[in-house]
Amino acid sequence: MRINLKKDDGLRCESCGMKLNENNIYVRIINDKEHYFCCSHCADKFENSLK
Repeated sequence: MRINLKKDDGLRCESCGMKLNENNIYVRIINDKEHYFCCSHCADKFENSLK
């Protein structure tokens, strides 16, 4: 999924806290809500922590 971000949106990976930009954003829908990560590994870690 392509996301257009403003230059200083201040988005960070919800798992590790890394700053996100258009080149390193990974979006996953969890419980009907979009969550933003730097990679699939962080998304997996976050999703597993909710179980």
